Amino acid sequence: MEKITIRTVTVADIPDLVRLRRMMFEDMGFDDPEQLDAADASVAIYLATALPAQQYQGWLACTAAGMAVGSGGVVVDQHPPGPNNLTGQVGYIMNVVTDPRYRRRGIARRIMEAMLQWLSSQGIRILSLHASEMGRPLYEQLGFEPSNEMRCQIEHWKQT
Repeated sequence: MEKITIRTVTVADIPDLVRLRRMMFEDMGFDDPEQLDAADASVAIYLATALPAQQYQGWLACTAAGMAVGSGGVVVDQHPPGPNNLTGQVGYIMNVVTDPRYRRRGIARRIMEAMLQWLSSQGIRILSLHASEMGRPLYEQLGFEPSNEMRCQIEHWKQT
């Protein structure tokens, strides 16, 4: 089996991050090329600023030849401290994806473990993510549980 290495990302990795993120959205059923192209352009601009500012932490899974075949990222959100989280910091895990040709080899698990180790080293104790059906079993194995979160898109807001 081909050796896969997990490493942190740099600004030079933005094209691979964008490509893999698009793959993730396509796997989730997004199929409008214009919408995907717009998201690709927007996230590339975001990453060009967020990576050097350390507002986004990312990891890539790479083959021995240097081909990126998986990724994952973390943003640390600052919330007001509360009784269950005295720092108020919440690690939000996102963009976990593995190229379909490399799935079922433990790559996503290794990326998640790298992210969890980093979050732990930063003192982040509360984590959240949004799970696809494909990712849910892995996240559950790693200790993630359903929460009481709800979501609303502002255009669906019902004023009373």
